[in-house]
Amino acid sequence: MQTAIHFEGDQAYICVSDHGKIKEEEPVSYGRSRVEFVIQTAKAQEEGKIAVVFDDATGKIVKDAEEQCIRSGLRQGQVNFFTKEEAVLGVVLFRGDNLAKGNTGIFDYTRKHFVYYEVKKQKDSVIVEAKDYTEQIKHAVTDQEKDAAFLTIIKQALARGITTTIYLCGEGFDGNWFSQSTNALCIGRRVFMGKHLFASGAAYLCANRQGEQKVPATVNHTTISQIGLVVHHHGRDMFCPLIMEGKPWEESRGEMEIFVSGINGLSFEVRNRSGMKKASIRMSLDGMKKDADIVYKLKIQGEYIKADQCKIKITDLGFGKIRPASYQTWQQIIYLERGDYNE
Repeated sequence: MQTAIHFEGDQAYICVSDHGKIKEEEPVSYGRSRVEFVIQTAKAQEEGKIAVVFDDATGKIVKDAEEQCIRSGLRQGQVNFFTKEEAVLGVVLFRGDNLAKGNTGIFDYTRKHFVYYEVKKQKDSVIVEAKDYTEQIKHAVTDQEKDAAFLTIIKQALARGITTTIYLCGEGFDGNWFSQSTNALCIGRRVFMGKHLFASGAAYLCANRQGEQKVPATVNHTTISQIGLVVHHHGRDMFCPLIMEGKPWEESRGEMEIFVSGINGLSFEVRNRSGMKKASIRMSLDGMKKDADIVYKLKIQGEYIKADQCKIKITDLGFGKIRPASYQTWQQIIYLERGDYNE
């Protein structure tokens, strides 16, 4: 028997898996440390494993939780931690969604965020993409405002590919405020609601691990575009790559130093593998003097902060003894289209 717990806010959503059947239990307010709740649940369960999904899981949080479980006397591997992306994959496998006919999507609406997870087949892999739409809906207050915002999100999230199954999860969907959105969702699709989705997905994955069955892996986003600086050199524009393509977005970063004069802004481009320009971004450097006699040494750093967002940071390093470094910094986020970062 396996027990899966999904912590969201102050609620614990619990599913129990026994001989292939998954049963949803009433959510509880755990009222204490999440890890302590997990430890007590594991000790009360005579056999089997515990699957856990945190709403804010990071590598450090999971590592600390695992160490605390071991210190409490639980055996290694008795508690399994899953990301939401992994739990989403478990939902699709448990429900038996046919990805060959179309994608599956989960809209996750909580107090903190609004995220869309898309599951699709790509070659021999099953890929889970996550897209954060919190900014588009967080200022919506009335039912009409939320309905309109959600309708816009639906059009953006489902713009590409064929999606045949949709799940709605989270307390944000309480009430009957999404009437227009429901009409849009149900056109040619199956739509389900449930607050135990992540717990049921984790329960399925934990049960399959127990039985040593092979479960498809979640694939990270791989960037397929390069981002670089455009500089004017000896009468012509040159493209200087800052971040190359072909790596998971978490590992994609770059740094360079350049000398410039007579400017107060820089231009960046997003290019595909063939070198064709897909987008151009102008970054203003407020405070810089546009004087050909003043030379600036600039450090340019780029790194992905999300699969579809790249942060550019520029720092003024001065120019030797002639002009001391001010260490003034400029930052800007480059937002990519889905096709720019997912292979």
